[in-house]
Amino acid sequence: MLRIPIILLITASLAACSSLPNAGPSAKTILSRQQNGGAQSRGVASPYSIFDVTAGTVAVLSRHRPTGFLGSFAAGGPPSSGTLGIGDMVSVSIFEASSGGLFGTSDATGSAGSKSVQLPPQQIDRGGRINVPYAGSVVAAGRTPAQVGQAIVSALSSKAIEPQVLVTLTQNAANLVTVSGEVGQGGRFPLAVKGTRVLDAIALAGGPQASAHDLFVRLTRGSRTGVESLTSLVSNPRENIYMRADDQLFIYREPRTFTVLGATGKNDTIEFSSDRVTLAEAIGKSGGLNDSRSDASGVFVFRYEDPAAYRELRGSAASGGYRSGSVPVVYRLDMKNPGSFLWSQRFLMRNKDVLYISNAPSTDLAKFLQMIGGGVGIVSSGASLSQIGR
Repeated sequence: MLRIPIILLITASLAACSSLPNAGPSAKTILSRQQNGGAQSRGVASPYSIFDVTAGTVAVLSRHRPTGFLGSFAAGGPPSSGTLGIGDMVSVSIFEASSGGLFGTSDATGSAGSKSVQLPPQQIDRGGRINVPYAGSVVAAGRTPAQVGQAIVSALSSKAIEPQVLVTLTQNAANLVTVSGEVGQGGRFPLAVKGTRVLDAIALAGGPQASAHDLFVRLTRGSRTGVESLTSLVSNPRENIYMRADDQLFIYREPRTFTVLGATGKNDTIEFSSDRVTLAEAIGKSGGLNDSRSDASGVFVFRYEDPAAYRELRGSAASGGYRSGSVPVVYRLDMKNPGSFLWSQRFLMRNKDVLYISNAPSTDLAKFLQMIGGGVGIVSSGASLSQIGR
C-alpha cells in the first residue's frame, strides 16, 4: 500500500526539479543562451556573447582600455599661447622716439621731458576691444599682447613720432579653469602659457584629498562631459589632456567595486583595495570556490565591454551599434584547466563587474535526493503511526 504514495511523491518531486532553489543559473544555462550571430534563445534575442578567459583574450583586453577623456575630447596640443580674452585687464605703454610728439612732455625750461606714457589699466570689453587715445578702438580679444601692440603702432604711425607700444596682461580673467571637489582648495586658476594639463590643474588646487584608486575626474567642456579615474590619468599619459579656457574639473570619490554571487565563500560587493585587482585576486577576496557546491568550469564575469575590444575578440567588424562601453559580454574561466590560474592573474577586474560562480550539476541532484529522502521519511513515519494505531 505504501508504494503508491511513494511513487506519487517521486513523480511530484521530478516535476518540481526544475524549480529547485538556486543562487543563479547553471553554467549550462548561461552557455546555451549566448549570442551567436543572429541566433535567438526561446524566441528572444540573446543578450550577451561569451568568451573564454585565455591568453589570447587577456592580450586583446590589455590593448583596449575603457575610453576616458580621449574618447570625449580631441587630444590636441596646448591652446594658443598668450591670447587675450574678454574680461582681461591690460596695461598699455606708448613710447615715442623724441619729445614733442603726441605722448611726450616738456619741463618748464623747455628741455626734453618724458617720451612715453602709460595708460591706466583697462578691461577688454564684450566686443573684445580696448580704447587707446588717437588710435581709437583696437581689437584685443583673440590676439597676443604683442599683436595688440602692433595694431596700436599701425594706428599711431601717422600721428606719433616713431611709436612703439608695450601691452601687458595685468589680470587674467578669460583663460581660467575651475577645479572643485575632493581637492585641497578648489577655485578658478589661470592657464599657463605653455599649457595646463588635467593633472596640472588638480595640483594647482592642492592635489587630491583621498586615495587615488577611489577618485574619478569629471571634465566638462561646453556641452560635452567626460569621466576618467585618477589612476588612469596617472598611468596613461595620453588621457592627461590639455585644459581649455572655461573648462570645469570636478573630482569626486566613488569607490570602485565588483559584486560576487553564487557558489563562493562569501557573496558580497567588494571594494577595490588598489588600482589593479585581478580575477584571481577577486576570487580569493570572495573566499574562493565553495568546494561542496561550485562548478570549477563555471566561473563567469559579467561586464559591459568596449566595442573595439568586442570586435577584436569576436573577429567581426560589426559591433551591433552599441555605444562606448555598452556591449554586454560574459567571460568564462574554466578552473579545471591549470592554465586558467595563470590567465586569471592577468585578467583585470573593472568597476561594477559581476563575478558569478555557478553550482555544480551534482548540487541539484543532491537537493533532489534530499527532497525524496525527506518525503520517504515522512511517509514511513506515517505508516509506522498507522500501524501503532492498529
